[in-house]
Amino acid sequence: MAQTEWRRTATGRAARSAVAVAASALVLTGCALPEQGAGEPRRAQPVVDADAAKQQMIDAVDDVTGRLGDDWKARTGPDYAEACALPDGAPGAQWRYLVGSSRTGTPEEDAQDAIDHWKASGLRIERRNSSDGPAVFAGGGDQIASISLYAYSGNYTVQAVSLCFPGDPDELGGDLG
Repeated sequence: MAQTEWRRTATGRAARSAVAVAASALVLTGCALPEQGAGEPRRAQPVVDADAAKQQMIDAVDDVTGRLGDDWKARTGPDYAEACALPDGAPGAQWRYLVGSSRTGTPEEDAQDAIDHWKASGLRIERRNSSDGPAVFAGGGDQIASISLYAYSGNYTVQAVSLCFPGDPDELGGDLG
């Protein structure tokens, strides 16, 4: 009987330990809840480090420019850091990357392609039109904070902002203030 009680106790301890390990793993993976707008569902936003945030941002820009084709040149970044607020309100840093092209393209079709692609990726989309051409803004993803495409014939630009990460922008390469 004493051995059975020991097994129950040992089993109970093992179960409690497994729950504690699982809870610790969730904390260590860095999931945090960002501030959400009214009526938006709450979802976890991963907390990333500076290198991962930069690479995710570069990948997002490369994805769009690769889909559009032509030559693109960096105008700002990808090593440009600026201040932001982490989901818990603490100060952090984020990267900004802007590329441009003299591509003439098909602005309406290119904007719609970006909209379709970003919607399929789960991003929220806003489209604006101007006399220069369409502008598409996307955000709300788990890889980048935002991305935009200005499809202006002869002056296309793509800009992305990384997720906010713990860090000091002044130590990383420049802050807008």
